[in-house]
Parts: sequence; structure tokens; C-alpha cells
Amino acid sequence: MSQPIFTRALTLTCAALLAVSLAFSDPAVVAQEADAKAKTPAGRKAKKFRGRLPAYYGSVVERDQRKAIYKVQEEYAGKIAELKAQLQAVTKERDEKIATLLTPEQLAKVNELKAAAKAKRQAKAGKKKTAKAASTPAPTGDK
Repeated sequence: MSQPIFTRALTLTCAALLAVSLAFSDPAVVAQEADAKAKTPAGRKAKKFRGRLPAYYGSVVERDQRKAIYKVQEEYAGKIAELKAQLQAVTKERDEKIATLLTPEQLAKVNELKAAAKAKRQAKAGKKKTAKAASTPAPTGDK
């Protein structure tokens, strides 16, 4: 069975756009993006920095101050991310060392309790989603 013309045209268009974007991409930009991805902790994708004012600053600061605050935040964002990754690694190491102190039966019980807590959190999150969906009025066709 052959594909419909629209699907073929869409596939060819996407392939052509990809080829053009690869052909005209700046090697320096591509290398810079690769470096940024390599520096992110725990294999996460690098996010473009997006400034956010600290609590209660929004109605107080002026536009130029806002930009200066964002610049300071961006300056420290990498350091903070690095420290968070280090903290996460040390916490994992600590937890693994603690787990070695347990008997196999105790470890099995701890894993069982963790799984039960996770299931409970997921069920609670599911209830919140359904409650939110139920409280949101359904769109009507009337205009």
C-alpha cells in the first residue's frame, strides 16, 4: 500500500529542511552547543538561561536593574548547577554506603517501602490531575 501524497510531501519537505539546516549551520555554533551539552550535570539537556526575579522584587526594581539582576543570576547559574550536581553525587554516595550496612532482608523491606511511597505519590498526583480536569469547564460549541 502506497503512502498518501501529503505524507510523502511532508516527509520530503522535512528531509530537505534538515539537509539545508545542516549545510548552513556554523561549525563554531555547533561546537559551542556540544560543549554546553557536555557540561550539563547528570546528562540533562542544557537549558537556555531564563532570568527570574527573586520574590517581591518585581514591583520594586526598574528595567535596568532587572537586566542587571538577570546578568548576575546568569553569572552564578553555572556555579550553582555544578554545586547541585556535586551535592547529588555525595548524597548518592552516602545513601549507597548506608545501604551496605543493612541486611538483605532489611534492604528488601526498605525497597518495598520506597516502592509503596512512590505508588502513593503517583496516585496522589493522578488524583490532582483528574480533580483539576474535572474543575475545568469543558469547552462548548456555542459562540
